[in-house]
Amino acid sequence: MSRGSLFDFLHNEHNVLDLPTILKFALDICRGMSYLHQKGIIHRDLKSANLLLGKDHVERVADFGLARFQDEGGAMTAETGTYRWMAPEVINHQPYDNKADVYSFAIVLSELMTSKIPYTTMSPLLQAAVGVRQGLRPQVPENAHPRLLILMQRCWEALPSNRPSFADIITELEDIQAQAQGTSGESSQKQKDGDE
Repeated sequence: MSRGSLFDFLHNEHNVLDLPTILKFALDICRGMSYLHQKGIIHRDLKSANLLLGKDHVERVADFGLARFQDEGGAMTAETGTYRWMAPEVINHQPYDNKADVYSFAIVLSELMTSKIPYTTMSPLLQAAVGVRQGLRPQVPENAHPRLLILMQRCWEALPSNRPSFADIITELEDIQAQAQGTSGESSQKQKDGDE
């Protein structure tokens, strides 16, 4: 993929994204993840380094080394993935399902909104993992779209059953996108009307 990973795009190239770009990237990721979940596949290592950007700026979900079928049987391996993006139930060695991917998406969404690596002031294994067990989440961006913030917080709920599915997230993101485009269209029209 010509543009490399989302991690590099955000953190090594120091790109700060506007709302339309955040929504586009988030929708690309969710559509890929929704497809996997419809096929019964849990990614188990969703993070910005495993999201690749093409020259067309389309996000693609990659690196399926830890993926597995949800109904494969047997216990799911605990502490699978990357600590900064890992769901609390995975860290806590509890049973988990595809909602662990939804939690990881919430951490990626916080990266999209802040252009910051989650928990950078902490060691990933000790401090961040213990913090997540105790309810720690990345700092909420101050100037983010309010509905996007609420969606992100729903996605990183401690109780997996309270997290939305990727299909539901797509619906919400599309609605936020339509609202944002409508608002910008209205303000452009008002500006044009004022110029006349």
